[in-house]
Amino acid sequence: MDPERIRNTINKIGKYAERNGWEAAAFRLLEGVKETVDNRVYSEEISMVPASVHPSEEESYLRLSLIIPVCDPDIDDFAHLLDSLIQQTFSGFEVIIADGSSGAEIEDVVRTYDEDPGAGIEIKYFKLGENLGISGNTNEAIKKASGDYLTFIDHDDFLEADALSETVKKIKEGAWVVYTDEDKYDGRSDRFLSPNRKPDFNLDLLLSNNYICHMLTVKRELIEKTGGLRSEFDGAQDHDLLLRLSEIVPREKISHIPKVLYHWRITDNSTSGNPDSKLYAYENGKKAVQDYFVRRGINAEVRETAHRGFYHPDYRGAGTEKDEYILFIDNKLLPLTPEYEKCLSGYFARSEVGIVGARIIGKTGRTVSNGYKMDQDGRRVPEYGRIDYRFSGYMHRASMTRETEAVSIHAFAIRKSLKEFISRDAFEMCRKVREQGFICIVDPEVIFRIG
Repeated sequence: MDPERIRNTINKIGKYAERNGWEAAAFRLLEGVKETVDNRVYSEEISMVPASVHPSEEESYLRLSLIIPVCDPDIDDFAHLLDSLIQQTFSGFEVIIADGSSGAEIEDVVRTYDEDPGAGIEIKYFKLGENLGISGNTNEAIKKASGDYLTFIDHDDFLEADALSETVKKIKEGAWVVYTDEDKYDGRSDRFLSPNRKPDFNLDLLLSNNYICHMLTVKRELIEKTGGLRSEFDGAQDHDLLLRLSEIVPREKISHIPKVLYHWRITDNSTSGNPDSKLYAYENGKKAVQDYFVRRGINAEVRETAHRGFYHPDYRGAGTEKDEYILFIDNKLLPLTPEYEKCLSGYFARSEVGIVGARIIGKTGRTVSNGYKMDQDGRRVPEYGRIDYRFSGYMHRASMTRETEAVSIHAFAIRKSLKEFISRDAFEMCRKVREQGFICIVDPEVIFRIG
């Protein structure tokens, strides 16, 4: 590790300690060491994966518009992006570049690709009279788009060769919104880091963090219906857009591709490399989540958690009356969250919530229950089991409220109208609740310890 990175790491830990205390910083540092080791393993593994070179067999009637707002990127990085578009196995797309840069360098680069007969990509480039910000620049690009679907790409990132082909497959299956997994790329060391392997659509996780991020493709008419991106949420404009889309798109129309197809470049000025570089982005992310609750008429106060860009809603008011829910807490559990009943029942202010579970830890602090899932072999396994509850887990998701396949039967609240489905079999209970159109979630901030 070079001296500059060492200084950056020390600076990050110091700022984290200022916000959360030195004990929390120590646990974060330990978790960071594990992430560093995991990144080295991942970088070695991905370097051994051969690039996809098979031409796409997708039909060309479907057209994508790649939306790229530009503002003074590194020229080589921008060219790397265009090179990755040339390599796409799906050819039915156009590239829309809205240039808000101060100079003419981007136009010069684009011209070289336009004049290259071997490039084989259609580019619609136009120079903006001024930099309108990320949302404004993006909206100007959208106006020029003719595709059925819009794919949003940052000006210095790049794609895997089959990124668009895989997206089109999902669209042909009926998806209106498609997102992929992603990782980060450090150009200084030529290493791929931090693979973000995302779950399928999970509204509560999205209310906790913009886990979807890149690469996002949306049916064009949906963008038009929402009115596009909003400048007052710059830095978190995609988070705001996704939350607004979640209100008009059925969840079965939101599709996830479980492959790393997008590479988010680490730079000193990006949140991928320096979380403190754009603090306004996190404030606007919080504002976007708060605005979601305001639109839905739900009384909730959104607060930032220990981690930048991660949030937690505290529910207030309607939906929490005692005659609307049943609370189950095993008498062998000791609450570590003083107002646990208020915290759990508050979620019923949202009409779609059927069950809310808590986190259970053992006497040593290790997690016993934090939601459950079925693994690939059909076994019922705990999510984030066995880790100390002071660790935030992979992508901090062990500490985030999220939808789950099953909650612990030893600590949960259920909507009273669903009481007929109460069972000692948590998976069966939650399955029946979902069949009624409700969701099951777990809030890891509500903690019980085995006494």
